Amino acid sequence: MPELRLLDPDGYVVPEGRITITPTTETKARADLRDLARDHATQWAFAGYDPRNYRIVTTPEETRMVDADRSRSAA
Repeated sequence: MPELRLLDPDGYVVPEGRITITPTTETKARADLRDLARDHATQWAFAGYDPRNYRIVTTPEETRMVDADRSRSAA
C-alpha cells in the first residue's frame, strides 16, 4: 500500500507525518496531514514556517521497502 508523507518547508518528513493509505482512506489522511502541517507550522512559527509551504507526497510501497531495508542495515 502507498504511504503519504508530510514534508516541512526544508524537505524533512514531519514527525508523525507518515500514513499508509488505501483508496478509501486517502482523503481523510490528506486532511489529517494538512491539520498536522498547520500545527507543526504554528509550533515552528518563530523560524518562519508557514503551513502553505508544506508538501504531501505519495511514496510507493516499493520505496518504503527500500527505506526499511536501509534502516535495518544501519542499525
